[in-house]
Amino acid sequence: MSKGALLADMAFNAQARVLGPMLVDPEVIGEVLLAVNDRDFTQGTYQTIYKAIRRLYNAGKPVDGFTVNDALGGNYKEILAGIIDETLTSSNVMEYVSILKRSALQMHLAELGSKLADAEDLDTQLGLLDAANSLNCGKADVRITTMAQAYSDFLDRHADGAEAPYLHWGISALDDKVHVEPGDLVVLGGYPSAGKTALALQFARYIAKDHRVGYFYLENNDKKLFDRVVSAATMVPFAKIKTHQLGEDDFHAIISMQQALTSPQLEFVGASGMTVSDIRSIALAKHYGLIVVDYLQKIRGDRSRRNMSDFERVTQISSDLQELGQQTGIHVLALSQLSRPENKNGKTTAPTMASLRQSGQIEQDADVIMLVYAEDDATPKLRTLKLAKNKEGEANIAMRMVFEGDSQTFARVEPRPEPASRERQKPRQQSFWGDGSDWQQLPENEPTPFSEEGQS
Repeated sequence: MSKGALLADMAFNAQARVLGPMLVDPEVIGEVLLAVNDRDFTQGTYQTIYKAIRRLYNAGKPVDGFTVNDALGGNYKEILAGIIDETLTSSNVMEYVSILKRSALQMHLAELGSKLADAEDLDTQLGLLDAANSLNCGKADVRITTMAQAYSDFLDRHADGAEAPYLHWGISALDDKVHVEPGDLVVLGGYPSAGKTALALQFARYIAKDHRVGYFYLENNDKKLFDRVVSAATMVPFAKIKTHQLGEDDFHAIISMQQALTSPQLEFVGASGMTVSDIRSIALAKHYGLIVVDYLQKIRGDRSRRNMSDFERVTQISSDLQELGQQTGIHVLALSQLSRPENKNGKTTAPTMASLRQSGQIEQDADVIMLVYAEDDATPKLRTLKLAKNKEGEANIAMRMVFEGDSQTFARVEPRPEPASRERQKPRQQSFWGDGSDWQQLPENEPTPFSEEGQS
Protein backbone atom coordinates (compact mmCIF):
# COMPACT_ATOMS: atom_id res chain seq x y z
CA MET A 1 0.00 0.00 0.00
CA SER A 2 1.34 3.42 -0.93
CA LYS A 3 1.99 6.06 1.72
CA GLY A 4 -0.88 8.19 0.40
CA ALA A 5 -3.29 5.22 0.52
CA LEU A 6 -2.11 4.36 4.04
CA LEU A 7 -2.79 7.92 5.21
CA ALA A 8 -6.24 7.88 3.61
CA ASP A 9 -7.08 4.55 5.26
CA MET A 10 -5.93 5.80 8.67
CA ALA A 11 -7.95 9.01 8.30
CA PHE A 12 -11.03 7.03 7.12
CA ASN A 13 -10.93 4.71 10.14
CA ALA A 14 -10.30 7.54 12.62
CA GLN A 15 -13.27 9.51 11.30
CA ALA A 16 -15.64 6.57 11.81
CA ARG A 17 -14.30 5.95 15.31
CA VAL A 18 -14.91 9.59 16.29
CA LEU A 19 -18.44 9.69 14.83
CA GLY A 20 -19.51 6.39 16.44
CA PRO A 21 -19.23 7.53 20.09
CA MET A 22 -21.06 10.76 19.20
CA LEU A 23 -23.99 8.67 17.88
CA VAL A 24 -24.22 6.33 20.89
CA ASP A 25 -23.20 8.57 23.81
CA PRO A 26 -24.54 12.16 23.92
CA GLU A 27 -22.23 12.94 26.85
CA VAL A 28 -19.13 13.01 24.61
CA ILE A 29 -20.53 15.20 21.82
CA GLY A 30 -19.73 18.58 23.40
CA GLU A 31 -16.14 17.57 24.18
CA VAL A 32 -15.57 16.35 20.63
CA LEU A 33 -17.09 19.49 19.08
CA LEU A 34 -14.65 21.62 21.09
CA ALA A 35 -11.68 19.67 19.75
CA VAL A 36 -12.41 19.14 16.04
CA ASN A 37 -13.69 21.09 13.04
CA ASP A 38 -15.04 20.38 9.58
CA ARG A 39 -11.70 20.04 7.82
CA ASP A 40 -10.63 17.23 10.16
CA PHE A 41 -13.17 15.06 8.29
CA THR A 42 -11.56 14.57 4.90
CA GLN A 43 -14.13 12.01 3.68
CA GLY A 44 -17.16 13.83 2.28
CA THR A 45 -19.83 11.51 3.69
CA TYR A 46 -18.33 11.56 7.18
CA GLN A 47 -18.01 15.36 7.08
CA THR A 48 -21.71 15.59 6.18
CA ILE A 49 -22.63 13.35 9.13
CA TYR A 50 -20.43 15.39 11.48
CA LYS A 51 -22.14 18.63 10.42
CA ALA A 52 -25.58 17.08 10.96
CA ILE A 53 -24.60 15.95 14.48
CA ARG A 54 -23.36 19.45 15.27
CA ARG A 55 -26.55 21.09 13.98
CA LEU A 56 -28.77 18.82 16.05
CA TYR A 57 -26.66 19.18 19.17
CA ASN A 58 -26.50 22.99 18.92
CA ALA A 59 -30.27 23.08 18.43
CA GLY A 60 -30.78 21.08 21.63
CA LYS A 61 -32.26 18.09 19.80
CA PRO A 62 -31.46 14.42 20.51
CA VAL A 63 -28.56 12.91 18.57
CA ASP A 64 -28.63 9.25 17.51
CA GLY A 65 -28.61 7.19 14.34
CA PHE A 66 -32.31 7.76 13.68
CA THR A 67 -32.34 11.57 14.19
CA VAL A 68 -29.17 12.08 12.17
CA ASN A 69 -30.50 9.98 9.29
CA ASP A 70 -33.75 11.93 9.35
CA ALA A 71 -31.83 15.25 9.33
CA LEU A 72 -29.97 14.04 6.23
CA GLY A 73 -33.13 13.14 4.29
CA GLY A 74 -33.21 9.42 5.18
CA ASN A 75 -30.38 8.46 2.83
CA TYR A 76 -27.69 7.52 5.39
CA LYS A 77 -29.32 4.61 7.24
CA GLU A 78 -26.87 1.92 6.20
CA ILE A 79 -23.66 3.90 6.73
CA LEU A 80 -24.87 5.15 10.12
CA ALA A 81 -25.78 1.58 11.14
CA GLY A 82 -22.32 0.41 10.10
CA ILE A 83 -20.60 3.14 12.15
CA ILE A 84 -22.71 2.30 15.23
CA ASP A 85 -22.10 -1.47 14.88
CA GLU A 86 -18.32 -0.85 14.90
CA THR A 87 -18.53 1.29 18.07
CA LEU A 88 -17.76 -0.81 21.14
CA THR A 89 -17.27 2.04 23.65
CA SER A 90 -17.13 5.83 23.86
CA SER A 91 -14.39 5.89 26.51
CA ASN A 92 -11.55 6.15 23.96
CA VAL A 93 -13.10 8.86 21.82
CA MET A 94 -10.52 11.57 22.63
CA GLU A 95 -7.69 9.22 21.67
CA TYR A 96 -9.44 8.73 18.33
CA VAL A 97 -9.81 12.53 18.05
CA SER A 98 -6.05 12.88 18.43
CA ILE A 99 -5.46 10.31 15.67
CA LEU A 100 -8.09 11.99 13.51
CA LYS A 101 -6.46 15.41 13.75
CA ARG A 102 -2.95 14.09 13.04
CA SER A 103 -4.02 12.03 10.03
CA ALA A 104 -6.13 14.90 8.64
CA LEU A 105 -3.19 17.30 9.01
CA GLN A 106 -0.92 14.85 7.17
CA MET A 107 -3.42 14.49 4.34
CA HIS A 108 -3.92 18.25 3.98
CA LEU A 109 -0.15 18.82 3.95
CA ALA A 110 0.33 16.11 1.35
CA GLU A 111 -2.36 17.71 -0.81
CA LEU A 112 -0.75 21.14 -0.47
CA GLY A 113 2.61 19.57 -1.33
CA SER A 114 1.21 18.27 -4.61
CA LYS A 115 -0.27 21.70 -5.41
CA LEU A 116 3.04 23.33 -4.51
CA ALA A 117 4.90 21.12 -6.95
CA ASP A 118 2.44 22.05 -9.72
CA ALA A 119 2.27 25.80 -8.94
CA GLU A 120 3.40 27.96 -11.87
CA ASP A 121 4.38 31.19 -10.11
CA LEU A 122 6.08 32.29 -6.89
CA ASP A 123 3.07 34.11 -5.42
CA THR A 124 0.96 30.96 -5.71
CA GLN A 125 3.71 28.91 -4.06
CA LEU A 126 4.08 31.38 -1.20
CA GLY A 127 0.30 31.43 -0.74
CA LEU A 128 0.32 27.64 -0.42
CA LEU A 129 3.07 27.90 2.18
CA ASP A 130 0.91 30.32 4.16
CA ALA A 131 -1.94 27.81 3.92
CA ALA A 132 0.35 25.07 5.21
CA ASN A 133 1.40 27.25 8.16
CA SER A 134 -2.24 28.06 8.96
CA LEU A 135 -3.16 24.37 9.20
CA ASN A 136 -1.36 24.22 12.53
CA CYS A 137 -3.12 27.38 13.71
CA GLY A 138 -6.70 26.20 13.38
CA LYS A 139 -8.97 25.54 16.32
CA ALA A 140 -6.77 25.85 19.39
CA ASP A 141 -7.31 23.59 22.36
CA VAL A 142 -10.09 25.17 24.39
CA ARG A 143 -9.09 25.98 27.95
CA ILE A 144 -11.95 25.70 30.42
CA THR A 145 -11.23 26.41 34.08
CA THR A 146 -13.59 25.79 36.98
CA MET A 147 -13.71 28.17 39.94
CA ALA A 148 -12.09 25.49 42.11
CA GLN A 149 -9.23 25.10 39.63
CA ALA A 150 -8.83 28.88 39.37
CA TYR A 151 -8.69 29.15 43.18
CA SER A 152 -6.01 26.46 43.44
CA ASP A 153 -4.00 28.08 40.66
CA PHE A 154 -4.28 31.47 42.38
CA LEU A 155 -2.78 30.07 45.59
CA ASP A 156 0.07 28.46 43.65
CA ARG A 157 0.81 31.69 41.77
CA HIS A 158 0.88 33.75 44.94
CA ALA A 159 2.62 31.30 47.25
CA ASP A 160 5.62 32.46 49.25
CA GLY A 161 8.61 32.83 46.96
CA ALA A 162 6.58 32.50 43.75
CA GLU A 163 7.98 34.94 41.19
CA ALA A 164 5.59 36.86 38.98
CA PRO A 165 6.00 35.83 35.31
CA TYR A 166 6.39 39.40 34.08
CA LEU A 167 9.00 40.69 31.66
CA HIS A 168 11.67 42.91 33.20
CA TRP A 169 12.60 45.83 30.96
CA GLY A 170 15.79 47.01 32.63
CA ILE A 171 13.97 50.14 33.79
CA SER A 172 12.73 49.90 37.36
CA ALA A 173 10.07 52.57 36.89
CA LEU A 174 8.70 50.63 33.91
CA ASP A 175 8.83 47.29 35.74
CA ASP A 176 6.75 48.83 38.54
CA LYS A 177 4.00 49.96 36.17
CA VAL A 178 3.92 47.51 33.26
CA HIS A 179 3.07 43.87 33.99
CA VAL A 180 3.52 41.99 30.72
CA GLU A 181 2.72 38.28 30.83
CA PRO A 182 3.46 35.52 28.30
CA GLY A 183 1.36 36.05 25.18
CA ASP A 184 0.82 39.79 25.66
CA LEU A 185 1.19 42.25 22.77
CA VAL A 186 3.18 45.41 23.51
CA VAL A 187 3.32 48.22 20.94
CA LEU A 188 6.14 50.78 21.00
CA GLY A 189 5.22 53.73 18.82
CA GLY A 190 7.45 56.58 17.79
CA TYR A 191 7.94 59.32 15.23
CA PRO A 192 10.83 58.83 12.76
CA SER A 193 14.23 59.35 14.43
CA ALA A 194 12.68 59.40 17.93
CA GLY A 195 14.85 56.43 18.91
CA LYS A 196 12.27 53.64 19.04
CA THR A 197 14.65 51.11 17.46
CA ALA A 198 17.40 52.02 19.94
CA LEU A 199 14.96 51.69 22.84
CA ALA A 200 13.65 48.36 21.52
CA LEU A 201 17.23 47.07 21.25
CA GLN A 202 17.92 48.24 24.80
CA PHE A 203 14.85 46.31 25.99
CA ALA A 204 15.78 43.25 23.91
CA ARG A 205 19.37 43.09 25.20
CA TYR A 206 18.21 43.21 28.80
CA ILE A 207 15.39 40.68 28.35
CA ALA A 208 17.76 38.35 26.46
CA LYS A 209 19.58 37.68 29.75
CA ASP A 210 16.68 35.44 30.76
CA HIS A 211 14.72 34.72 27.57
CA ARG A 212 15.46 33.78 23.98
CA VAL A 213 14.71 36.87 21.90
CA GLY A 214 14.15 37.07 18.15
CA TYR A 215 14.50 40.56 16.68
CA PHE A 216 12.65 40.54 13.34
CA TYR A 217 13.84 43.51 11.31
CA LEU A 218 12.14 44.77 8.17
CA GLU A 219 13.94 48.07 7.64
CA ASN A 220 17.52 47.82 8.97
CA ASN A 221 19.90 44.88 8.69
CA ASP A 222 21.78 42.75 11.21
CA LYS A 223 25.05 44.70 10.79
CA LYS A 224 23.41 48.08 11.44
CA LEU A 225 21.57 46.71 14.45
CA PHE A 226 24.70 45.15 15.94
CA ASP A 227 26.60 48.41 15.42
CA ARG A 228 24.03 50.03 17.72
CA VAL A 229 24.41 47.23 20.25
CA VAL A 230 28.20 47.60 20.30
CA SER A 231 27.98 51.34 20.86
CA ALA A 232 25.41 50.97 23.64
CA ALA A 233 27.34 48.22 25.43
CA THR A 234 30.84 49.71 25.16
CA MET A 235 30.04 53.46 24.98
CA VAL A 236 32.28 53.69 21.91
CA PRO A 237 30.85 56.62 19.90
CA PHE A 238 28.36 55.43 17.33
CA ALA A 239 29.69 57.93 14.80
CA LYS A 240 33.18 56.38 15.00
CA ILE A 241 31.72 52.93 14.39
CA LYS A 242 29.71 54.07 11.37
CA THR A 243 32.67 55.92 9.80
CA HIS A 244 35.19 53.12 10.50
CA GLN A 245 37.39 55.40 12.61
CA LEU A 246 37.92 53.11 15.59
CA GLY A 247 41.16 53.63 17.46
CA GLU A 248 43.23 51.27 19.58
CA ASP A 249 41.37 52.24 22.76
CA ASP A 250 38.05 51.62 21.04
CA PHE A 251 39.06 48.13 19.95
CA HIS A 252 40.35 47.41 23.44
CA ALA A 253 36.98 48.45 24.92
CA ILE A 254 35.08 46.29 22.42
CA ILE A 255 37.28 43.25 22.97
CA SER A 256 37.07 43.60 26.74
CA MET A 257 33.26 43.56 26.44
CA GLN A 258 33.15 40.36 24.36
CA GLN A 259 31.23 38.42 27.00
CA ALA A 260 28.60 41.12 27.39
CA LEU A 261 28.24 41.38 23.61
CA THR A 262 27.96 37.68 22.84
CA SER A 263 26.19 36.13 25.84
CA PRO A 264 22.65 37.58 25.44
CA GLN A 265 20.21 35.12 23.84
CA LEU A 266 19.39 37.65 21.14
CA GLU A 267 19.13 36.78 17.44
CA PHE A 268 18.50 39.08 14.49
CA VAL A 269 16.09 37.72 11.87
CA GLY A 270 15.75 39.31 8.44
CA ALA A 271 11.99 39.50 7.94
CA SER A 272 11.65 41.38 4.65
CA GLY A 273 8.65 39.95 2.75
CA MET A 274 7.51 37.84 5.71
CA THR A 275 3.92 37.45 6.85
CA VAL A 276 2.90 37.01 10.49
CA SER A 277 2.50 33.32 9.68
CA ASP A 278 6.17 33.17 8.63
CA ILE A 279 7.26 34.97 11.81
CA ARG A 280 5.19 32.59 13.90
CA SER A 281 6.76 29.50 12.34
CA ILE A 282 10.29 30.78 12.95
CA ALA A 283 9.50 31.90 16.51
CA LEU A 284 8.14 28.47 17.41
CA ALA A 285 11.03 26.64 15.74
CA LYS A 286 13.62 28.80 17.56
CA HIS A 287 11.76 28.68 20.91
CA TYR A 288 11.75 32.46 21.34
CA GLY A 289 10.26 33.81 24.56
CA LEU A 290 10.00 37.31 23.06
CA ILE A 291 9.83 38.48 19.49
CA VAL A 292 10.46 42.09 18.50
CA VAL A 293 8.96 43.21 15.19
CA ASP A 294 10.63 46.31 13.71
CA TYR A 295 8.20 47.44 12.51
CA LEU A 296 4.51 46.45 12.28
CA GLN A 297 3.45 48.44 9.21
CA LYS A 298 6.19 46.80 7.11
CA ILE A 299 4.95 43.22 7.57
CA ARG A 300 3.49 41.65 4.47
CA GLY A 301 -0.23 40.84 4.45
CA ASP A 302 -1.69 37.37 3.98
CA ARG A 303 -0.58 36.18 0.53
CA SER A 304 -3.97 34.56 -0.08
CA ARG A 305 -5.65 37.98 0.11
CA ARG A 306 -4.56 40.24 -2.70
CA ASN A 307 -5.41 43.87 -3.38
CA MET A 308 -5.88 44.74 0.28
CA SER A 309 -5.71 48.40 1.24
CA ASP A 310 -3.00 49.46 3.71
CA PHE A 311 -5.72 49.91 6.34
CA GLU A 312 -7.01 46.35 5.81
CA ARG A 313 -3.47 44.91 5.76
CA VAL A 314 -2.36 46.60 8.99
CA THR A 315 -5.66 45.70 10.68
CA GLN A 316 -5.09 42.06 9.78
CA ILE A 317 -1.45 42.15 10.89
CA SER A 318 -2.36 43.64 14.27
CA SER A 319 -4.98 40.93 14.87
CA ASP A 320 -2.58 38.20 13.72
CA LEU A 321 0.17 39.39 16.09
CA GLN A 322 -2.26 39.38 18.99
CA GLU A 323 -3.39 35.87 18.04
CA LEU A 324 0.25 34.74 17.72
CA GLY A 325 0.92 35.76 21.31
CA GLN A 326 -2.29 34.33 22.74
CA GLN A 327 -1.97 30.96 21.02
CA THR A 328 1.76 30.42 21.59
CA GLY A 329 2.48 32.25 24.85
CA ILE A 330 5.27 34.22 23.18
CA HIS A 331 5.69 37.84 24.28
CA VAL A 332 5.33 40.20 21.29
CA LEU A 333 6.89 43.68 21.13
CA ALA A 334 5.86 45.40 17.90
CA LEU A 335 7.26 48.76 16.83
CA SER A 336 4.88 51.12 15.08
CA GLN A 337 5.21 54.32 13.12
CA LEU A 338 3.11 57.30 14.22
CA SER A 339 1.24 59.68 11.98
CA ARG A 340 3.08 62.90 11.17
CA PRO A 341 2.90 65.23 14.21
CA GLU A 342 2.06 68.87 14.39
CA ASN A 343 4.96 71.13 15.30
CA LYS A 344 4.11 74.58 16.65
CA ASN A 345 6.87 76.98 17.65
CA GLY A 346 9.39 74.15 17.84
CA LYS A 347 7.20 72.00 20.11
CA THR A 348 5.85 68.65 18.98
CA THR A 349 2.24 67.76 19.73
CA ALA A 350 2.17 64.81 22.12
CA PRO A 351 1.00 61.64 20.34
CA THR A 352 -1.97 59.57 21.46
CA MET A 353 -3.06 56.03 20.65
CA ALA A 354 -4.92 57.51 17.68
CA SER A 355 -1.51 58.50 16.27
CA LEU A 356 -0.65 54.85 15.51
CA ARG A 357 -0.42 54.80 11.74
CA GLN A 358 -2.87 53.14 9.35
CA SER A 359 -5.23 51.25 11.68
CA GLY A 360 -7.21 51.81 14.85
CA GLN A 361 -7.13 48.03 15.37
CA ILE A 362 -3.64 48.34 16.90
CA GLU A 363 -4.90 50.22 19.95
CA GLN A 364 -7.63 47.61 20.45
CA ASP A 365 -5.34 44.58 20.18
CA ALA A 366 -2.39 45.82 22.25
CA ASP A 367 -2.17 45.04 25.96
CA VAL A 368 0.35 47.85 26.45
CA ILE A 369 1.11 50.88 24.27
CA MET A 370 4.22 52.98 24.87
CA LEU A 371 4.92 56.11 22.84
CA VAL A 372 8.37 57.68 22.61
CA TYR A 373 8.94 61.15 21.14
CA ALA A 374 11.04 64.30 21.38
CA GLU A 375 9.50 67.13 23.39
CA ASP A 376 10.73 70.10 21.40
CA ASP A 377 13.49 71.28 19.12
CA ALA A 378 15.21 73.25 21.91
CA THR A 379 16.22 70.05 23.76
CA PRO A 380 16.98 67.53 21.00
CA LYS A 381 18.21 64.84 23.44
CA LEU A 382 15.17 64.99 25.69
CA ARG A 383 12.56 62.29 25.11
CA THR A 384 9.18 61.49 26.60
CA LEU A 385 8.10 57.89 27.19
CA LYS A 386 4.33 57.94 27.46
CA LEU A 387 2.38 54.96 28.78
CA ALA A 388 -0.74 55.44 26.67
CA LYS A 389 -2.42 52.08 27.34
CA ASN A 390 -1.84 49.65 30.17
CA LYS A 391 -4.51 46.97 30.62
CA GLU A 392 -3.08 45.75 33.92
CA GLY A 393 -2.06 49.04 35.49
CA GLU A 394 -1.93 52.81 35.42
CA ALA A 395 -1.98 54.59 32.06
CA ASN A 396 -1.84 58.16 30.75
CA ILE A 397 1.44 58.78 32.57
CA ALA A 398 4.84 59.75 31.18
CA MET A 399 8.48 59.98 32.17
CA ARG A 400 11.39 62.00 30.84
CA MET A 401 14.46 60.36 29.34
CA VAL A 402 17.69 61.42 27.70
CA PHE A 403 18.57 59.79 24.40
CA GLU A 404 22.29 59.79 23.74
CA GLY A 405 22.51 59.26 20.01
CA ASP A 406 26.30 58.88 20.16
CA SER A 407 25.94 55.75 22.30
CA GLN A 408 22.42 54.73 21.24
CA THR A 409 21.27 54.61 24.87
CA PHE A 410 18.40 55.95 26.93
CA ALA A 411 18.72 57.07 30.53
CA ARG A 412 16.26 58.58 32.95
CA VAL A 413 16.22 62.21 33.93
CA GLU A 414 16.27 62.80 37.66
CA PRO A 415 12.92 64.26 38.75
CA ARG A 416 13.38 67.75 40.18
CA PRO A 417 11.06 70.36 41.69
CA GLU A 418 9.96 73.30 39.59
CA PRO A 419 12.91 75.73 39.42
CA ALA A 420 12.35 79.32 40.46
CA SER A 421 13.70 80.49 37.12
CA ARG A 422 11.66 79.88 33.96
CA GLU A 423 14.86 79.11 32.06
CA ARG A 424 15.11 75.55 30.84
CA GLN A 425 17.83 73.61 32.65
CA LYS A 426 20.02 70.95 31.15
CA PRO A 427 18.68 67.48 32.05
CA ARG A 428 20.67 65.48 34.58
CA GLN A 429 21.27 61.99 33.26
CA GLN A 430 21.11 59.06 35.66
CA SER A 431 20.70 55.33 35.72
CA PHE A 432 17.18 54.08 35.07
CA TRP A 433 17.05 52.58 38.53
CA GLY A 434 15.07 55.35 40.18
CA ASP A 435 12.86 55.64 43.23
CA GLY A 436 9.52 55.37 41.45
CA SER A 437 9.00 59.11 41.16
CA ASP A 438 9.92 59.20 37.47
CA TRP A 439 6.33 59.14 36.24
CA GLN A 440 4.13 62.22 35.87
CA GLN A 441 0.35 61.97 35.59
CA LEU A 442 -0.90 63.50 32.36
CA PRO A 443 -4.12 65.51 32.10
CA GLU A 444 -6.47 64.36 29.40
CA ASN A 445 -5.58 65.72 25.93
CA GLU A 446 -2.36 67.25 27.26
CA PRO A 447 -0.50 68.52 24.16
CA THR A 448 3.06 68.60 25.52
CA PRO A 449 3.42 66.84 28.88
CA PHE A 450 6.68 68.46 29.93
CA SER A 451 6.45 71.84 28.26
CA GLU A 452 7.03 74.79 30.56
CA GLU A 453 3.47 75.97 29.94
CA GLY A 454 2.16 72.69 31.37
CA GLN A 455 4.17 72.79 34.59
CA SER A 456 2.58 73.89 37.82
